[in-house]
Amino acid sequence: MPGYDPSDVPLYETQSARDDAYAAAEAEGRPFFAVERYDEGYAVTADLMPAGYRLSESAHSELKELLTRRVEAVVGDDGYPTEEVGRTLGDALVNLSFFEREATAREVAAALSELMLDEDNWVEASGPGGLP
Repeated sequence: MPGYDPSDVPLYETQSARDDAYAAAEAEGRPFFAVERYDEGYAVTADLMPAGYRLSESAHSELKELLTRRVEAVVGDDGYPTEEVGRTLGDALVNLSFFEREATAREVAAALSELMLDEDNWVEASGPGGLP
């Protein structure tokens, strides 16, 4: 099954490194998937558009449920020092931010990757920003 183990999720420490990795994903026609470090904490970003795909409706619904459960578990657990996590949850782009710990961001990213990187869940993107 596709997806990352938490320790294998790509981590970008700088905006420049992230921008270079995103440009490489676009050039290679593959999804961009990463944990990104910011002054405020760690963000998880997944973007299928560089590959020209988006999630099917059923996979997008499943993703919403998965992330709601995972993020609520993190926010509600005193063992994770995070008070609030913002979400952008599209059918091609997902951004979750900010987690205080890299390990927490990696755990959530790994769960997200299993669904987002499974090509059986993809349909061709069309419309603004998508391939024709």
